[in-house]
Amino acid sequence: MAGNTPRGPSPLATAQAPSIRALQCPKCAGRLEVRGLGQTTTIVCTSCGSVVDISSDDLRVISTFDAHVKRHPVIPLGTRGALRGDPYEVIGFMCRAITVEGTDYEWSEYLLFNPYKGFRWLTEYNGHWNDVKTTTGQPEDGVNQTVTYLGSTFNLFQTAEARVTYVLGEFYWRVSVGEKAFVSDYVMPPLMLSKEKTKEETTWSLGEYVEPEAVAQAFGLKGAIPTRIGVYANQPSPHSAKAKGIGRAFAGLAAAAVIVQMASCALAQNRKVFEQAYTFTQEERGKALVTEPFPLTGHASNVVVETTADVENKWIYLSMALINLDSGQAYDFGREVSYYRGVEGGESWSEGGRSDEAVLPSVPAGQYYLRIEPDSDTPPVGYIVRVYRDVPRYWFLPVALVALSIYPMIFWLRSRSFETQRWAESSRAEESGRAAYFSQ
Repeated sequence: MAGNTPRGPSPLATAQAPSIRALQCPKCAGRLEVRGLGQTTTIVCTSCGSVVDISSDDLRVISTFDAHVKRHPVIPLGTRGALRGDPYEVIGFMCRAITVEGTDYEWSEYLLFNPYKGFRWLTEYNGHWNDVKTTTGQPEDGVNQTVTYLGSTFNLFQTAEARVTYVLGEFYWRVSVGEKAFVSDYVMPPLMLSKEKTKEETTWSLGEYVEPEAVAQAFGLKGAIPTRIGVYANQPSPHSAKAKGIGRAFAGLAAAAVIVQMASCALAQNRKVFEQAYTFTQEERGKALVTEPFPLTGHASNVVVETTADVENKWIYLSMALINLDSGQAYDFGREVSYYRGVEGGESWSEGGRSDEAVLPSVPAGQYYLRIEPDSDTPPVGYIVRVYRDVPRYWFLPVALVALSIYPMIFWLRSRSFETQRWAESSRAEESGRAAYFSQ
């Protein structure tokens, strides 16, 4: 939504004591209370809706609009409150709207006055509030539809023609229903820069997002305030404040995982404890052989049994058991080594391989031997069995990194969804299809 921009002259330059001047509406004789003395140009009668010029003693009606279409500001005129530590009084209320693809989007603007601080605006759209003041300097045009102001870059959010649809109270310019201006909003949450251009002038204002609860507390609103709907253009992301902490936590835990992996590799024995070559023949079919005993030392760790075989378009299956010589505890397993290759339709192909390995985890220290029962349909087959103790495994690091990435990924998706909702309301969303990019 565009156009949360105040218009008119700069805030009050000289201070004066707060007071109220009572006038009489020249059309309906209703009571007009003027609070912004010396600064107010027009006042809208709350009884008949006439816009009265009070810049001179000769009060005259500038314009009228349908007074029966009255609206009730969430913050009533005359309400005083402390906004961010400074006292202000609500002296004017207006509604403005833009039309996008045949749909009207309307928001409210409250004119606040403090005789020592001047004017400022409080805007509200779908329960989202902004504290708006006229800028003291002129923003400069940047690249890719951006502007820079006070060293910060703001991205264009939307441009549209805004029109006044309702006014109530007093203003420092000659306001009238139907008054139009071309507005452009640039955002850098929680800030929004708005440019408002008419035939006569171009003005800039700077808005800062205000939580609804802060507005209610500032003006002592006892009734329900508008429910916040959707994500507003400059609404701060609730995820941005956590992003750095989550990033640091991930980096720390990932570094710890790397250290653990490196330490595991450095401290591992990674020692070959047995190697023997064999030849399986027709006469050995159905017979088992046992190896010489070999020691497994250190803490309970893995044992890797590696088998390589001289196979070419054939296979060998080894039914094996690692057996503790003292306790008789056996670790049974079987592995097949097979390799096939050929040419079919002019294309070479192959499958399988000439080596294989079996990993037995957490094997206690002790004296062990292997019982091997080989089998193949085309003996003889030569094969070599090697046994390694405490071999470092490299799966830990990628698994740990994937596990550690789950929460940051969920967080990123939620943050991305928030930004997607924000930019879905922008005129640039349709242009690029990657609107969330502009908020990063």
